[in-house]
Amino acid sequence: MVDFFIMYLNFLPYIPVEICCFLPVRSKIKGKSPRTAALIILFQFLVTVPAACALSSFGFLPDELVRVIIVIVFLIMYYRSVKVHIATSVGVSVFFLSVMQVLYNFSYAIEAQIHPDLGCDYYTVSLALIKLAFACAFFLIAAYPVKKYGSMLVERLLIPNIWASASIVPGILFAFNYILRLKNYSTLFVNRIYVAYVGVQVACLMLLILLTFFFYHIVSGMLREAETNEKVKILTLQERYYKAQQDYLNDTARARHDFKHAIHTLERLAANGNIEGIRSFLSEYSDNMPRTEVVYYCSNIAVNALLNYYAEQAKKAKIRFTLEVDMPAELPLSDVEMCAVIGNILENAVFACKDIPAEERFADLVIRVENDSQLYIVAANSFNGELEMNDGRLLSTHGGSGIGLASIASIVSRYGGMARFSSEDNEFFSDVVIPLKLSQISNSASEQDGSPG
Repeated sequence: MVDFFIMYLNFLPYIPVEICCFLPVRSKIKGKSPRTAALIILFQFLVTVPAACALSSFGFLPDELVRVIIVIVFLIMYYRSVKVHIATSVGVSVFFLSVMQVLYNFSYAIEAQIHPDLGCDYYTVSLALIKLAFACAFFLIAAYPVKKYGSMLVERLLIPNIWASASIVPGILFAFNYILRLKNYSTLFVNRIYVAYVGVQVACLMLLILLTFFFYHIVSGMLREAETNEKVKILTLQERYYKAQQDYLNDTARARHDFKHAIHTLERLAANGNIEGIRSFLSEYSDNMPRTEVVYYCSNIAVNALLNYYAEQAKKAKIRFTLEVDMPAELPLSDVEMCAVIGNILENAVFACKDIPAEERFADLVIRVENDSQLYIVAANSFNGELEMNDGRLLSTHGGSGIGLASIASIVSRYGGMARFSSEDNEFFSDVVIPLKLSQISNSASEQDGSPG
């Protein structure tokens, strides 16, 4: 029984590190976030019971195998419980596993001072308490920055390749530090190996911190640049919209100026009874009337410019394009975010339509408010019927990366909304719901944070 207690105590330091894994993805946890995370952590507590029994009662089971099983079980449950790409879940979990291994190695160095005749394969109460102290200290120090800044990265960085690349160095450090586990503590007391061992662990820990710091600032810079580019794009569309409006105003001003001459001409033709001449003049005059492609869809200038742009793109691509817009002037989303949601939907629709015959191309977009409380953005477009999927997640309808669809879902979720994408035969549907009332937004955000509304 004592052996079981000691073994079980040595597995407890996993728990604070596993909780850290959930902090940056708390808004992406399936179901009710606190309950789901709590159930997984509770399950880990239960998993460690048979693991401790196996090591204490059946000594022939390799320690490494038991630990690997525990970690694998957690990683599977972790990935299955969060709505993020597998590369993101791997990037987050590998980082914390690497930190955990460094903390474990520090624990072995301290344990060597207490029991110099043992090694890392020997489980003692002192080793378990040292590991638990390090794990809890790390949790207390890292919880706030991980929750605040890590969440920003998970919510806004939607490029799997970057997350995959970010996990390489922590993965290497994890493997390196795992190899450095001390089978015999006595090795540390030869020459200056103890100092070197501790120095290597300090260097690894500093390297992980520096890598995290640089990764955050590099990604933040990329996201700021992307947001700036989006703003420039919107301003460019607005400039085109304003120029088109100005050209139309200038043309209509000239038409009003010339209208009195047209009246005089018609009077002369009428006085002479030249009906055919009147018809010919009116036909020519009508053809020369100023025309504009600029349409007023809504009061939001940025969105109006964006809709005009995609209406023009649809016309060039011979897509039957219909719009029905009833959007309030005041929105919880910024112009950049609103244009990102609508723009990604329409961009996906236009690209998808290009893969099918011209006579089958269509794209419909409806934006309306229901009950003065929710904004609905509903779109339907034709496509070739082939969906790009990865790990059961919809990527794209036109061979893209799916970042656009993920970006829509990410933006909408910040405001307590919902984005759903589906298909039937050769039609693709985008359904977005965004609460307009502040109370709804705050309540939804509170639920995602796990705090009371």
